[in-house]
Amino acid sequence: MENISNQQNNGQGFGIASLVIGILALLFSIIPCVGTSAILIGIVAVVFGVVSLTKASNTDAPKGMSITGISLGGLAVIIAIFWLVLIVGIKNSNITDKFEDFESLIEWAESFEDIDVDIEGELEELESLDNLEKTLDELEGVIDDVRNDIHDSINEAKADVKKVIENSQEE
Repeated sequence: MENISNQQNNGQGFGIASLVIGILALLFSIIPCVGTSAILIGIVAVVFGVVSLTKASNTDAPKGMSITGISLGGLAVIIAIFWLVLIVGIKNSNITDKFEDFESLIEWAESFEDIDVDIEGELEELESLDNLEKTLDELEGVIDDVRNDIHDSINEAKADVKKVIENSQEE
């Protein structure tokens, strides 16, 4: 009877261990900087899960905890590798220069707080500019009228001069 009980539990211990270690690895992998240590913990979860899955396959035992442990451990390893790549990328880049640039950008933006803008004065100036533009348009119309009057007067004077010349040639 002990043999039957032993066969039913084949792989279950490793499956439970794989599940628990996989959960821990996933929790560690989510934390920045600490997450890189989850690579080793995740690998242990995957190894325990594979051992449990192998034993469970040989004895037709349940495989759910093994598969879940493998999945969680694998996901933890992927997240930890992401953090590792991100940390190495930050260390290799000139991130301090970028922060200095960001600080100078903040200082530049804060310098605008010292500027006192008189919005009402600006609006009055814009209205006066609009009035000035309307006045200039009216003056342009008057100038065009005067120009046309001068042109008409010149044409009349030319016509009068022609008549005088024609009358003098006839005489």
